[in-house]
Amino acid sequence: MKVKALTLALLLAATAGYAQQQTANRYEQYLPIIEKGTLAQKDSLAKALLAEVKGYKTEADYRTTINILRSLDKENEMVTVENIAKKKYPKGAITRDVFITDVFYNAGTSTEKEKAYSELIKKWPVKNFSEEPLTYDYVLANLAQSFANDGNAPKAVHYLGEMKERFWRGNGYIPVGQILLKASDTTTAAPLLKTAMDDSYYYLTLPEEQKDNKARFASMGYASSMSAYVNILVAQKKYAEALEYIENALKAAPEQADGLAMVYYKSLMGTGRKLEAYNILTKLYAKGQFAVENDLKRLYTELNGSVQGYEQFNASLKAELTQNIRDHIKEMATFRPAPNFELLNLKGEKVSLASLKGKVVVLDFWATWCQPCVRSFPGMKAAQESYANDKDVQFLFMNTWERDKNYKENVVSFITKNNYPFEVLYDDQKDPQTGKVMAAQYGVNGIPAKFIIDKEGNIRYFLTGSTSNVDYIKLEMKELIEAAKKPYKG
Repeated sequence: MKVKALTLALLLAATAGYAQQQTANRYEQYLPIIEKGTLAQKDSLAKALLAEVKGYKTEADYRTTINILRSLDKENEMVTVENIAKKKYPKGAITRDVFITDVFYNAGTSTEKEKAYSELIKKWPVKNFSEEPLTYDYVLANLAQSFANDGNAPKAVHYLGEMKERFWRGNGYIPVGQILLKASDTTTAAPLLKTAMDDSYYYLTLPEEQKDNKARFASMGYASSMSAYVNILVAQKKYAEALEYIENALKAAPEQADGLAMVYYKSLMGTGRKLEAYNILTKLYAKGQFAVENDLKRLYTELNGSVQGYEQFNASLKAELTQNIRDHIKEMATFRPAPNFELLNLKGEKVSLASLKGKVVVLDFWATWCQPCVRSFPGMKAAQESYANDKDVQFLFMNTWERDKNYKENVVSFITKNNYPFEVLYDDQKDPQTGKVMAAQYGVNGIPAKFIIDKEGNIRYFLTGSTSNVDYIKLEMKELIEAAKKPYKG
């Protein structure tokens, strides 16, 4: 949670005011050392920051230094500065943030969280931190989700109603709405999802000159909130109403068409616009969404009067997809020696890249808190299973950038709970010269990040980002792996 708070703080620095801008500028000053410095340089910077702490005049100076030390992975030094600041500013933001992290987020039950929240707003009232409503909105969203998971919809809705930042509240409303939908509480979920959808639409349709970082952040949630709300309308057979929302959305944000495609198809079918629905399915299938095949075949037969020609049509769509993937992976091609590693797996056994020479190795850098990473895992599982009998291919899932002290237990719990048959390695061993974990040595700047390494130990492909499309991931991995099996031609 500290990492998320820092990231968002820097994201919004340009719109937050002079103090926050200074903080961002001071952090930026040390980015070269944070990102590319040697271990000696990082140690020297940490030492210099500790030496200057005594001269700080504002709490903001302490906060910036804490964030820098966190990014340098100087946990002990960071705690030292935190303790000094807590003593100097017992009613300040740093002490409050430590309370939120150590007490609120570590509370086990909703009742305990609620008690911690009451203590939070009593000791650190919102009115005393009017420039930081987002900090409290994080807490409120978490508390609301906890009550929603308990089945206590009234309390969940109550705490969502306390949120202040319109641009961000969808991040609380959407998860709670989805939890309530799973519990079949459509009555409570629908207005929450509609509010999130309306908020996103408002920011999405602002004049370009008014779109600041907040507006851009808010508009990113439009497809998910829209899809969830319109699915409710479709389930209620309110197809015309659903179509009106969708078609307005596609005019305002045509780039979100993929995220709305399935609900658009259902709405078109519900209003009898079958040819348009067929065109939607064709595009989905051509992008690797093979789960729609039964609907596509049925609609093809209905529109053409028979099933004749369908197999050739189907094959042409798959051929088009395969060629698109082959063209796409050319953009990911590279050629350089893969840094060697020797890391521990979940059983405490050592696994090295050198021991896998002669195999094509797929490295997937991920973290338990990384939603795009988790979203891609069903597809990666399908890809791994398709190579289960190929002794020349090895998948390794490199768990990295975890922040919790008990990260190993969290990783084991996550993998076990989801029944993933992955070989997971802990990327927590730092290079003695640079102080970098393997993710940094591979040049990873964001996760998920995947590397395809050939049998000679060379990186042949590097890709970032994710999709939840299982079939597409499976096809893409096949093309990458099979290409890496072939000799490098330069």
